Amino acid sequence: MAQNPPLLCPNCNTPAPPNQRFCSECGTTLNIGANKPTALASESQFAQAAPPGQNNGSQDATERAPRPGFAPPVAPLSTPPTPQPGMAPGQAPYASGASYSTVPTSGNQFYSQATDANVIPPPPPPDSFVAAHQQSPTPAPGTYVVPDYARAPKRSRGLLIISIVLLLILALGAIGIYALTHRGNQTGNNGTQNTPGANGNTPGTTVTPGATQTSGSGNTPTPGGNGNGAANETVNLMLTYASLDITITSVQYAQSFPDDSSVTSGGVRVAFKESAGPKVGIFAYSDVARLILPDQSVIAPVNEQNGTGPDAGTTRNNWIDFPVTSQPADLSKLMLQMGASGENQMLILLSTSADLSKYQPKTVTPNAMFQYSGVNWTITSATKSLSASGKQATTGNVYITVTLKADNPSSNEFIGYVGDFMRLKSGDTTTSPTSDSTFPTSVPASSSGTTGTVVFLMPQGSTAFTLIMLMQSNPPVNQVTANFQIS
Repeated sequence: MAQNPPLLCPNCNTPAPPNQRFCSECGTTLNIGANKPTALASESQFAQAAPPGQNNGSQDATERAPRPGFAPPVAPLSTPPTPQPGMAPGQAPYASGASYSTVPTSGNQFYSQATDANVIPPPPPPDSFVAAHQQSPTPAPGTYVVPDYARAPKRSRGLLIISIVLLLILALGAIGIYALTHRGNQTGNNGTQNTPGANGNTPGTTVTPGATQTSGSGNTPTPGGNGNGAANETVNLMLTYASLDITITSVQYAQSFPDDSSVTSGGVRVAFKESAGPKVGIFAYSDVARLILPDQSVIAPVNEQNGTGPDAGTTRNNWIDFPVTSQPADLSKLMLQMGASGENQMLILLSTSADLSKYQPKTVTPNAMFQYSGVNWTITSATKSLSASGKQATTGNVYITVTLKADNPSSNEFIGYVGDFMRLKSGDTTTSPTSDSTFPTSVPASSSGTTGTVVFLMPQGSTAFTLIMLMQSNPPVNQVTANFQIS
């Protein structure tokens, strides 16, 4: 019995079993009637379709008649295969021995296509575009499943763990740095000592009230000090400004002070006591006080415990803080300047060895006696000072305060204002009394012990003075003078 030759793929020559429609290698159509056009069905056949399952395997397909005005669809044609070697031009590369119908049936009919009884479906594609484990399951009726492409990507837990570890490392590092810094500050505060003439203090410390220091020992704190790197020098310096008696008690340096938030980067505090007499000047320490550094830098106050002078007849404690960022090597080299611009200023060395004698008032008791206008006069005392009656002397001048006693044995009352009949002369300078004089304008008849003061502003440096009682014409009174000296 003759055997049919194996069917070869016209494109890749791969053998194929009988009745296979497509090549398993390249997918080329192998069925003989796959490309055969179908015959157009008649109109009657179009109206009544053949029942399903009655395919007898013939090469003529069931015909249908097209509806009027309906354009018959055209079956898609397969791509002509590539001609094989040895074939004539225009010859189709089909299997040998097979007959093909390539001419369509004439008439208004569909192209018919011959089919085999046992049709073999084409093989599935080699690889599916979607992997089996990535395909979404069929959703249940009435439910909605988010498609894969719309779902949020899954985050890796490894990245989350790494982030947590980094945060922990940063937190532990910050805690470690803080602990080391705090420990270093404590070590520096406990082990720091001041050396005379050297700056060995640790910045950032605060003065503790009550710290003391040995006089003349530079900046080295005594055992009674706070030991935190702050400098504290105890002094006892007395001066008078605008008739206010001031006693400087201590000089301190610290990075900050517990009772003054104005000092944040270091400062020098000058502490002192105030004692006001019956008359005291009205002034602000911010205007009259300055700190002079060894390099001659002038520092204004940043804050005061009491910003202005005290009331008359009162005493109190006070302090002035000056901003000084770099700790002075020796507090005893600092100077305090007291006096506003235009006033006779004082420079006080903030040291226990400071000599303030030139700023102290000097008083003499000449007891010089003379007679003027029937009254017996006595210069009981004369005082030279930088301030008088609550005022600071002007630049280059001093106050000379003459205290007089008058006894009037006559029966006539002496009446006169000191500005009209008194003058004070020193060298070529002759001045009249100031308005601060207290001597009364009259000396009663047959009285004794009338006293008062006459104040003159004289050039600084004068030592020899002459009190002049001016001549009067009505009633006639001769001029009288009295001399005294204040070294």
